[in-house]
Amino acid sequence: MSDSVMRHIPPVGQLLEHPEIVPLLTDAARPWITRMVQRLVDAERKRLRRAGDDGAVSRDDLMLTLVAAVLSRHAALLRPTLKRVINATGVLVHTNLGRSLYPRQAVDWLAEAALHNVDLEMDLETNRRGHRGRKVEEKLALLTGAEDALIVNNNAAALWLAVRAIAGTGRVILSRGEVVAIGGSFRMNEILTETGCELVEVGTTNRTTADDYRSALVPGAVVLKVHRSNFALKGFAEEASLAELSDLCRETGQTLIYDAGSGQLADLAELGLDDHHTLSADVDAGADLVTCSGDKLFGGGQAGMALGRRDLIDAMRNHPMRRVLRVDKTTLAAVDGVLTHYLAGDQMDAVPTLRLAARDTGELWTLAEAALARLTDGAPAGWTAEVVAGTAQVGGGCSAEAELPTRLLLWRGPHAELERCHLLLRRGDPAVLARIGQGGLAVDLRSVPDEDLDALVEALQAAWRGLAEPAGETS
Repeated sequence: MSDSVMRHIPPVGQLLEHPEIVPLLTDAARPWITRMVQRLVDAERKRLRRAGDDGAVSRDDLMLTLVAAVLSRHAALLRPTLKRVINATGVLVHTNLGRSLYPRQAVDWLAEAALHNVDLEMDLETNRRGHRGRKVEEKLALLTGAEDALIVNNNAAALWLAVRAIAGTGRVILSRGEVVAIGGSFRMNEILTETGCELVEVGTTNRTTADDYRSALVPGAVVLKVHRSNFALKGFAEEASLAELSDLCRETGQTLIYDAGSGQLADLAELGLDDHHTLSADVDAGADLVTCSGDKLFGGGQAGMALGRRDLIDAMRNHPMRRVLRVDKTTLAAVDGVLTHYLAGDQMDAVPTLRLAARDTGELWTLAEAALARLTDGAPAGWTAEVVAGTAQVGGGCSAEAELPTRLLLWRGPHAELERCHLLLRRGDPAVLARIGQGGLAVDLRSVPDEDLDALVEALQAAWRGLAEPAGETS
């Protein structure tokens, strides 16, 4: 790219004086808008260098391009950064889409706490300072049969704090078959090493017995068992059960911590989701301390929960790092809203993740046929549509092998058109995330809440209208 072309890029000051940009420059906004314009000019300069085209690029064209970019970026920055997405993938707990949906009650209680002052750390009876989260934690302990409970910001934090507070620099014994990667590049052994403990791996990847743990025991050791949430171990395999490890720890006077992964209060065995025990079953099996997530099969937002012996929970609660990992009033209110449904016994209807998982295929078929009837007209020429059987997944790094029967709206047509339709769906507002599979564009209703069905139909109709336009007009 020649220097003459680069000189055509308008300076920042000139852009700030453009008639369409001047109205944006209030006293409060001028500093950040100036920085935004500088970055857009730099980006355009880099783009031109990469293009390497010495053809005619006029100053006027560059001015129009940059003004449009400034106005577009300004408008985008004033909108919410998180965009609503209709999850039509069939993955119920989709990590990239925010995992579980909140029950309406949890949303209402969260909003109430956010909009008003609450007795977060205040005992209104005595007019003295209270204890953050204790009332919510009492509900969790009551539901699980644990002596006490503690809520922190996620399960990794709960496990880290448990090991740090209970084991300290002492020995923690873990099966090699349970040294899991828990998402992204986060590995269990790396998290545990950061606590300062002496991590000792025992057994082999596929076979670990109670005797393997026994051989590594020293006074004060902690035995750690981790649920293999996101993968399954098959074939020539063996593992020590939670009950076996509980017996070992009782015999030898050691502490048993169990990372249950997905916190599950409801028994979902009838749905085929039997690889996770309920938290109360984990407590009954003899775990001294159980940690789990709040945003998977528990059915709420991100939180880490620890439950078990009171002395162990007290050690975590009184540890200095607890303050680093504590949750705010909105998280506590949301967890409270979910827990209260379990106390009331209406969780299968009120908690969206459980309600979606429990849908039978007859209901899904009826919903799919009704949606298809509304979408008969307007579909692209040459496309065919039908309702077909498929399989959905729990997702969220839990129940790796579990498959839920589902019904799909499946459109078949030219592959390029299907891909472009999916792109248009993702660009919509709300966006729709479906999947390309089974020979077409598949919309899985297992993961679509009832309240999203009308918006889903409208989004598909809008995408089809976009397909009828030239590609440049909808890109």
